[in-house]
Amino acid sequence: MSNIIVENPVIIKRKLYYDSYEKDFGDGFYPQLHSFGGICSCANTMITFRLIKYNNEGEFAWAQTDNCVIYGFDGDSGIQILNSLNQEAKFNAKIIINSGGRIIYPKIPELSTYRVLEQMSKY
Repeated sequence: MSNIIVENPVIIKRKLYYDSYEKDFGDGFYPQLHSFGGICSCANTMITFRLIKYNNEGEFAWAQTDNCVIYGFDGDSGIQILNSLNQEAKFNAKIIINSGGRIIYPKIPELSTYRVLEQMSKY
């Protein structure tokens, strides 16, 4: 499936927060919209998203265009980021795709990295 670029590009930069220890030494890069406290090492970064026409059925998606590949979102982070992008652009995309081309929101359990690894380890 090839993604189709929107004629008049809508590009939004968003400051997102993440646990730098988890990104470098743990499960990966799982940014969120708001800063968080606690015992984690909270850092922030700017990530650019571009609105694309995702398929021929007219679905649109926000595609990450730079920075480290986002592995996914914890908790409500995915819907919060999607809503913030849609609100700013006055649009109603339903999907977020990482820079590797994988749908990271909404979560699709059968396509998750953990499920794939679990299935592979059975053989």
